[in-house]
Amino acid sequence: MAQNHRRGGIVAGILLTILILGALTIAAVVATGLYIAQNVRVTGRTSHGETTVETPFGTVRVREARLDPSALGVPVYPGAVRVENHKLADFHLDFGGKHKEFAVAAAEYRTSDQPDQVAEFYRDKLPHWMVSETRHGAYHGMQLSLKDGGHKKIIAIYEDGGETRIALASVGEPASN
Repeated sequence: MAQNHRRGGIVAGILLTILILGALTIAAVVATGLYIAQNVRVTGRTSHGETTVETPFGTVRVREARLDPSALGVPVYPGAVRVENHKLADFHLDFGGKHKEFAVAAAEYRTSDQPDQVAEFYRDKLPHWMVSETRHGAYHGMQLSLKDGGHKKIIAIYEDGGETRIALASVGEPASN
């Protein structure tokens, strides 16, 4: 009987320790979240189209820029029409003594030509790019990519509603876009 009482006391002690550690962990997470929430400041768009987010860990500045299709550094498929959701943004990250600046540019085009025809155009124009294909059920797409120095360029080709969509993107140093 004393053995069962001792075993029950050990199990209760272990459970109590786990419960206390769990409560302390939850309290630490909540306190950290509150600290960050109280010390994050977002500055809305300025006259330069810049948004700034200041945190206890550093600052992120995002500036919207105008997109010039030639900024992507990839050929546009002949006859393709640009979809008006193109974007270009410069990001500046400042975390203490570490500074990093990069730009993201993206544009989407559409054409009535078949995806295979579009893919062949890009394979001919960009023979050194890496090609990968994806299939998810009825979805079939193709992606070409090139990593060159400090930037990466991507072309995604897929069918959507009877049209072929061509998404072009470039990520890298601001001067490379």
